[in-house]
Amino acid sequence: MTRPDFVTIDAFARPTGGRIRWRRSARRLIDQGIDGLRGASVNYSNNGTYAVPPSILPGGCALVAAWESPEAAEAAFAGPLKEAVDHPGCFSLDGELVRVRIDSESELDHWHGWTPRAGTAAPLAKDEPMVAIVHGILRRGELLTFVRNNLHAASRAAHHPGHRGSIDISSQLPFEHTSISLWKTYGLAQDFAYKPGGHASGMKHALTQKTHRVGVFLQVRPLACSGSLGIDQDAFPDLPSTNRGTTVIHQGQGN
Repeated sequence: MTRPDFVTIDAFARPTGGRIRWRRSARRLIDQGIDGLRGASVNYSNNGTYAVPPSILPGGCALVAAWESPEAAEAAFAGPLKEAVDHPGCFSLDGELVRVRIDSESELDHWHGWTPRAGTAAPLAKDEPMVAIVHGILRRGELLTFVRNNLHAASRAAHHPGHRGSIDISSQLPFEHTSISLWKTYGLAQDFAYKPGGHASGMKHALTQKTHRVGVFLQVRPLACSGSLGIDQDAFPDLPSTNRGTTVIHQGQGN
């Protein structure tokens, strides 16, 4: 059996040197090849998942990566990716992939070339913290409906007791969107997703009307976290802090 992918998320609003220069530099580093990297996406980011109305421009920056192991991520952040994440105000999270679900009619089974792998990861317990990554590419003609439904979902997330921060990221606006949302517990995340309200109705519409031509859903177990993401408190204060190349990252921390 394979081990689950180790996932890292790094996001910030204003990288030193500017957003455009950061994106170009990060992409160049990734294109050169990094040992143990299974997949990565350099993204624009905004607060469209929790703010009404969202602030889209000028937007922030985000690097989401999947690794063969925590050790591979540690070596990369101590080496070739050190400059990419060494910026003030950076939110960082480490986790392991727990569940992968691909829409039955999705044109792709991957996200930016990464085919997610949950491997031997144990399922999340109801009282564990959770990170949800939902990636989709809209069909032409569905953008306005998606934006309207997203406003209702964002309003519900902003006031939900389990919400610990979130961002919407994209490499190709406006039709490609990926939401990364942080939840106090898996149980509260399910309450947000399925109980009557903005998100549930929008999700039902997307499924019944087949509004997306690509759909990938991932559950991540957070293992370490530093900083906040859209809220004025640390996202997961009970977890160990992330380290980007300063000390060893251990899989299983915080469990």
